[in-house]
Amino acid sequence: MLTDNITLCLTIGKRPVELRQTLNSIFDKIEFKHVIAINDFRDEETNQVFRDVCPHGQLISLDEQVGHHKAVDIMYSQVKTPYIFHCEDDWLFDQPLEMDKYIKIIDCNANATALCFRKWTDFPLNEEQKSQLEFITASPLNLIRFDKTHVQWHGFTFNPHLSSVELWKSMPNGFSSFKKERHVSRWFRAQQKYVLFLEQGICHHIGDVSIANPPKTTW
Repeated sequence: MLTDNITLCLTIGKRPVELRQTLNSIFDKIEFKHVIAINDFRDEETNQVFRDVCPHGQLISLDEQVGHHKAVDIMYSQVKTPYIFHCEDDWLFDQPLEMDKYIKIIDCNANATALCFRKWTDFPLNEEQKSQLEFITASPLNLIRFDKTHVQWHGFTFNPHLSSVELWKSMPNGFSSFKKERHVSRWFRAQQKYVLFLEQGICHHIGDVSIANPPKTTW
């Protein structure tokens, strides 16, 4: 299946092994006409993996490190499609990607900032938080809301998700005006917006230990 109305946008850097796993797990299931990646760490090993696996993709190279939020803004400014599949370089997709259904969910839920693909069982929830999950029986796919489990999070996420490019354009200064991800989340939550999750998540995190996140040493 060729997806031409979605741009796959990737933040990459210092995780060449994980990036190859991430891209292969996506491209084994679906083909994207439009792919953009930005490497704010600027390491050549990661850049080469991207070129090898996705030769038709656009790799944004900067002269200096600008920080995650500004890097995402720079990348999104190049998007020409109505939807963005945002992904980081350390996720493994182990289920089919049903993009038509995901787009329908976004279009039918005006207050949803994104449809997150992360498996909800991936989150370390206590029993009280689990009781606050809102399971939604819906068409074409069942969904979950997490926003009752925390006062700041789940208004937005940089975890793998689908969103409309208009969401980003609606922000006065993009992500660059926010220091941390939770601040982005709080801004959207103040507008009564929230992230939707798939009840049957399609990816899990594989980057806990990597070049970018080395194992902690106990002395």
